[in-house]
Amino acid sequence: MAHTFKVLINNDLSSTLKKVEKAIVENGGKFKGDTNKGEFSGKIKGNYVVFSKDKVKITITRKPFVVPSRKIESAIREYFT
Repeated sequence: MAHTFKVLINNDLSSTLKKVEKAIVENGGKFKGDTNKGEFSGKIKGNYVVFSKDKVKITITRKPFVVPSRKIESAIREYFT
């Protein structure tokens, strides 16, 4: 089941997404997207949609069964701070 949540962006959206992309790719994942929408995959798979320069909706579509969605959400939020 998909897990969706919103993240507030405190810095420049473009730089924040570059930071997120770098972290995902350095950990063996894939990232494809821009300042409107995108998708990512690795140990988890999901996508994002930008609502405004400071708000992003993230949907996790695949995750390890044993890892709680809230734990993944918490880790993803750290990428955006």
